[in-house]
Amino acid sequence: MNTCAYYSTLPDSMTVDEVEAEFQGLLNFLEGQRFDSVWFIKPLMELAERQWHTYSVLSPCLKARIEDHLISAWDGDDLELVENFIGIMVRLGLERCSMFLRSLKETDVSPKAFNEVSLAISEFGDSVSDPYSGVN
Repeated sequence: MNTCAYYSTLPDSMTVDEVEAEFQGLLNFLEGQRFDSVWFIKPLMELAERQWHTYSVLSPCLKARIEDHLISAWDGDDLELVENFIGIMVRLGLERCSMFLRSLKETDVSPKAFNEVSLAISEFGDSVSDPYSGVN
């Protein structure tokens, strides 16, 4: 299994196939394992950034796997996790994660996390499905 440092040293410019292989490797390792969300959220954010730079949309199957892991790792009291969750959601166009955030009530999360979620919802509108919307 690769370390968090490994993912941060990946080149900014990778092919779609290279990024997908990295996502698959990370997700394959996570499935069936107990893991600390702090450990996996940072590599996922690094890969989301690389994916965004490919200017292509992830396959629906890979999106679904990522969404499953993100939602299962949710901790509304961990502001860093909430910020990374939003960043990954936006970079990858994760619509189910967006719907999950929209379903939260103020009592479900810490006040700071609720503020982050509210700001994200107001900034990104009704849909995050196209991470390249507005990019020229």
